[in-house]
Amino acid sequence: MLASGTALAQEENYPRFTPTFVAEVDYRVHADDIEGHNGFNLARLRLGGRGQPVPWLVAVGTAEWAQEKPALLDAYVDLLVIDGLRFSVGYAKTPLFPAGRDQSIETLPIPELPLVTAAFWARRDLGAEVQWTPASLPLEGWLRLGNGSGSPLGNDNAQPSVDVRLDVRHSGVRVGAGAHVEDAFDRPGIGGRGAQNFLFYRPPPVSGYRTVTEAHGRLDAGPVRVDVQAAAAWEHRSRDTDGNPATPRESLPTMSSQGLGVEASWVIRGMPRKGARWPEPLAGVGSEGIPSGSLELAARVERLWLGRGAPDVVPGGTTAGALAFHWWVTRFLGFGVAGYVNHYDTPPVEMPTRDWSYLALLRTTVSLQ
Repeated sequence: MLASGTALAQEENYPRFTPTFVAEVDYRVHADDIEGHNGFNLARLRLGGRGQPVPWLVAVGTAEWAQEKPALLDAYVDLLVIDGLRFSVGYAKTPLFPAGRDQSIETLPIPELPLVTAAFWARRDLGAEVQWTPASLPLEGWLRLGNGSGSPLGNDNAQPSVDVRLDVRHSGVRVGAGAHVEDAFDRPGIGGRGAQNFLFYRPPPVSGYRTVTEAHGRLDAGPVRVDVQAAAAWEHRSRDTDGNPATPRESLPTMSSQGLGVEASWVIRGMPRKGARWPEPLAGVGSEGIPSGSLELAARVERLWLGRGAPDVVPGGTTAGALAFHWWVTRFLGFGVAGYVNHYDTPPVEMPTRDWSYLALLRTTVSLQ
């Protein structure tokens, strides 16, 4: 009877709805006006919600408003029918790259995605996914079948994409690897994009099979977290030489790209990072007046090698570094300052004489979800 009463009480707590509101406002200073104009910038404005009418079903919808036209970010349904298995259908993040998939972007120690993640990650796609988290094993696995087009409206050809990822976690250590395979059709290959969203390496179109692999590791040692990620990709290319889609296309040399990054963060004051949230204040801190919050320092170094292995393609890449300091005031409010520097292997086409770049920003973040 007690169990039945508990189950009944749990059912009475539903339906649930949690609104989502994320806003980030920057003041930015760029190395050149071509990369972006100095001044205030609305980096993010996300509105949405998470509904749970019953314990075994979750529906999520989010849109991004900080651009010329509103864009759909998330539109999916999770089914939690079997312990240890989560089934998902809809438009959502693809499994690879923990910095992109596992972490909400506004909670990162260094604002914006690492260059390796930004270059190689497939971001969001429309499809179906299963996540396996067995209670008896320190494992976590993902398998996703998607459109591969990155669009919520449909595919750009008849071939699906496949993503697989497997992680092992134990005593503050997580290591894992994954792969993304798809058949692309005349789409831009892997390019280089900075934290200010400037495309410093413009890749040629790719057509045919694309394979992206990644490996990652994380160490949590009290207030210190160290993240390592590596990626490699192979992209086939071809072109139509006669304008007739019924005739075979001419094959072009396969293009390869690689990336490697290391990031370390230190929570100087506050609780160590847990899950996908930013650091929480210590218990009892900030009970009077303005909360003292948590303080965090982070640094990152990265290397990208792009457009390699094809004699007809000009290669590119960058050696990059970033440094950031955050004051996480409360669970929903944060202030940060960050600096980025890039040394390009090949100057961008818009700036043929410049191979160095920098960005400095001040950021205010509000996250209610």
